[in-house]
Amino acid sequence: MPAAVGGAIAGAVIAGPIGAVVGGVAGAVAGAAVDPPAEVTTYVAGNPVDPVYLDGEVVVGATLPEGVQFAQVPNYQYQYVYVNGVPVLVEPGTRKVVYIVR
Repeated sequence: MPAAVGGAIAGAVIAGPIGAVVGGVAGAVAGAAVDPPAEVTTYVAGNPVDPVYLDGEVVVGATLPEGVQFAQVPNYQYQYVYVNGVPVLVEPGTRKVVYIVR
């Protein structure tokens, strides 16, 4: 089992699904971040979606809970969601945060 998955599971056990966001960080592997093109970050910032509110701060490598819905970025492999008002890019297959739009 990948370390990040184990961290998310541990977080979920300790704090429920919300803990999975922060718990995923405990086992996150280095290099999970991406460097999106400027047009992607501009699109995400210019097309806000309803935010999801979770306990803790979401960081790169965190795994988002199953119930969180993602929005599509046209012609891009990653999707996005606003977590606690902050837009993040997510790898949809793993549900991992790969970039925080600032």
